[in-house]
Amino acid sequence: MYYMKKLFFPFLLLASLVAGASQPMALDDGPKHVEFKYYGFYCVIDYTHMMCLSHQTGQYLDPTSGSIVYTNDKYNLNGISGVVGWQWRKESALGVGFSYLNDASGSFSQIPVFVEFRSHFLRNRVTPFTAVQLGYSIPFGTKNKVAEYTKIDEGGITFGIQAGARFAISPKLGINIYAGYQLIHINSLERGFNEVATSRSSELFNNVKFGLGVNF
Repeated sequence: MYYMKKLFFPFLLLASLVAGASQPMALDDGPKHVEFKYYGFYCVIDYTHMMCLSHQTGQYLDPTSGSIVYTNDKYNLNGISGVVGWQWRKESALGVGFSYLNDASGSFSQIPVFVEFRSHFLRNRVTPFTAVQLGYSIPFGTKNKVAEYTKIDEGGITFGIQAGARFAISPKLGINIYAGYQLIHINSLERGFNEVATSRSSELFNNVKFGLGVNF
């Protein structure tokens, strides 16, 4: 009996350790999954940079010398874009928006107004997205401050497409980054010399664009 009592307590301790070891360990769930909202009103505000790929060269007759002068219409545009719309599922959102774009010379500054179709492909924290925009670009009507000036008399149709990624900070706030292409058609581009218009023509400009902004 004495030996049985001495063996009982070690046996009880060993049984307790085995029972504890047999219990499943709690797994670390890691960071909580963030699912961005995929239904209802949405808004996007981006900083946009456009680089003109076209190498349009205009020409006009210099009334002073009587010679033909050539101008290079290559430009860069910088500004903001804003879109507000309705998203009825993660893949489908329709909105309206505008961009306020300015170039250093002032000749090609304009405000595109457009309809946008936007698609997000995942509900994860990071998701790829695409956006297609179609609208009309309204010119500022300004011109570069040199003798051989350029000015947009009449804007025209604009079409853009972009692809990028959205990083969700919370279900109602995300960061966008994208690259894309923008076509801008100008119905009437005026070129002149010393305030005298010498030519007006319709021209087409191709642009590559980059953007960074927020989605909420």
